[in-house]
Amino acid sequence: MFGILILEPLANKMALIIQLTESGAGIKLALEKQRTTIGRDTSNDINLDDELVSKKHAVIEIIATEDEIKFLIQDLNSTNHTFVNDSLIELHKLKDGDLIRIGMSDFRFISQDPDSMDETAQLYKTWIPGVFYTGKKKKKSKKKSSKKKAKK
Repeated sequence: MFGILILEPLANKMALIIQLTESGAGIKLALEKQRTTIGRDTSNDINLDDELVSKKHAVIEIIATEDEIKFLIQDLNSTNHTFVNDSLIELHKLKDGDLIRIGMSDFRFISQDPDSMDETAQLYKTWIPGVFYTGKKKKKSKKKSSKKKAKK
């Protein structure tokens, strides 16, 4: 059994790939199954309508051991190969932020522990055009004038 555990729902670890588009907005695809297939054939979990993609192009597998949960991507002997961070791969352990290229499609791999997710940071504008910062907004303190306005 090689120390591999079968996972039903992954309660303690979330992962997804975001299909990147020219506009920058992406389509989020959750990796909820132990084995997610990618290819041109409609039977794949992620179907890519792209002539550069093989019918059965690649697979992302979730492997759980006693120590960790790994996300592995494997090229399935595709004609045009699978690339991670611009390197041709056969089998690769994915890390948070990895860029996956299959055919003309680019995906960003995101792996997050729900416990480690920070709250959404508030973004504040500075007086310098185009410069922003995160954190607590400083409140301006109003000084009370000790001089009273003279009445006319």
